[in-house]
Amino acid sequence: MTDYTDTIRSFIENEMAGPGPKATLSPSDSLIDKGIVDSLGVQRLIAYLEKEFGVQISDTEIVPEHFETISAVAQFINVKLTAKE
Repeated sequence: MTDYTDTIRSFIENEMAGPGPKATLSPSDSLIDKGIVDSLGVQRLIAYLEKEFGVQISDTEIVPEHFETISAVAQFINVKLTAKE
């Protein structure tokens, strides 16, 4: 199982964290509680994940458990890629 944590963290820190000094996020930080991912942010993150990893994310898969933390996103992508093989 490949660890995509750093790839996903880099995108979130550089593209979604907003203006100002860039904080380093730990894999277990809540993206929702920190205000980094809201409903529009989830859509932006999904677009990135689908393009970067070549997966399709269905509406039924858009649940907080998959997008709460960087670790959760990375684990979700691993499951999606494993199912594709």
